[in-house]
Amino acid sequence: MAKRGETREVILKAATKVFFENGFEKTSVKMILSEANIVTGSFYHFFPSKEALFEAVVEEFLKDYAVRIKMILEDNAFSINQIMDGFFAEFAHSTETYFNVLQADNLHWTVKCALHDRTIEAMIEPMTHALNRLLEEGAIKSKLDADAEILARILLKGSEALIHSQEYGKGEMQRMEILRCALTDFWKLIIDF
Repeated sequence: MAKRGETREVILKAATKVFFENGFEKTSVKMILSEANIVTGSFYHFFPSKEALFEAVVEEFLKDYAVRIKMILEDNAFSINQIMDGFFAEFAHSTETYFNVLQADNLHWTVKCALHDRTIEAMIEPMTHALNRLLEEGAIKSKLDADAEILARILLKGSEALIHSQEYGKGEMQRMEILRCALTDFWKLIIDF
């Protein structure tokens, strides 16, 4: 018999697979139970609803994304251009999941806002670290009278607005290149590099 934590992980893994294959609306608890090979009582022991389970799946997705972004931002050998390249590569990777797998177009606006806010908050600390280092090295210069944390928030929130706009959001290659240029232009409004 699986231990309590193992059962929760089995449910999360199965739910991730089913949600990512079918999206939130087309996924049923029954489909998740079947994929996890567990009984209904085990499911409701850990998650009061499909919505609560989806929230847990999204949290895991964001945790993995935050770890990858943190690795890029906290690499002390990276220049601002390498940080931008890494940031953009992670965005391109996560865009497919966000739109195609999580089916962001079908998510309620409150869920989208929560996802965006949590993603930004997860990146504030490592972005602040990167900006502090680059400012101290003289590799970048702020165009604003603001500390590194404020700069990080401005850069991330502005990037989020560009990234999640309808014009760029679907990830087509031509639009991705336009987005890359738009992000670079935006960052250069805030910092010299």
